[in-house]
Amino acid sequence: MDHLGYGDTPEDGGTVSAEDDIEQFAALLRRLKNRTDRSYGSPARRLHMNTSTLHRYCTGEAVPQDYAPVERLAAFCGRPRRNASICTACGCPR
Repeated sequence: MDHLGYGDTPEDGGTVSAEDDIEQFAALLRRLKNRTDRSYGSPARRLHMNTSTLHRYCTGEAVPQDYAPVERLAAFCGRPRRNASICTACGCPR
């Protein structure tokens, strides 16, 4: 199983700007999304979010305000969280 790496950190002797953080976060989201081998629309519908919102998160144009959308994406893409619940309407992770 591959590990999702974060990249250079200040502890490694490098400096990380807010833009770097956002790009690295977006890259991790893209890796998760690419595991599905689907367009943005399919996972977005299953995660109860707009397609353009998921695309903006994965390109770094926007950052989620809370962690819930990221948890749902990770669970949908095969990274189950502890004590995860499943939506009874469509079977997506909550």
